[in-house]
Amino acid sequence: MLSITVSNAMNAAEPVTTGNSQTILGEYTIVELAPETIANTQVRVFQLTYQNGTEPIKIYLDERAKCREYIVRSNVMEVQYTCNKQGFGAKLVNSKYSLIPEQVNNMFLSTENLKYQSRISDGNIPVEKALGLIACYYPSLLKNIQNIASVN
Repeated sequence: MLSITVSNAMNAAEPVTTGNSQTILGEYTIVELAPETIANTQVRVFQLTYQNGTEPIKIYLDERAKCREYIVRSNVMEVQYTCNKQGFGAKLVNSKYSLIPEQVNNMFLSTENLKYQSRISDGNIPVEKALGLIACYYPSLLKNIQNIASVN
């Protein structure tokens, strides 16, 4: 009964951003969850769900004075998007935050597409825009998007 209450409370959360991923995953919705502590740092937590996705994806946001790091974690892969005055882009997760073994992550992560996403945007961008870009760009980092899609 408690899990139903928690689930309903999460569903009632006002979306931070929504849009179309332009992938087979379809529309996406991002809601903010309760903050968590990771590696002795309190971070904001967002849940990214896709219309045709199998599982929600968590986005952990570590905000500092001159940089924001977004750790994006599905059940099979994790990456990090960094936003600072030089720009916004993807890279491997800082070992301080990594939970998925490197060997498993490498089975699902397209290192070629990770290189393409190393700089998506110039300059610092607002959190909502960064979350929308993550929702649209993250799926292409998977070697096989079917790993998180419910459509075959």
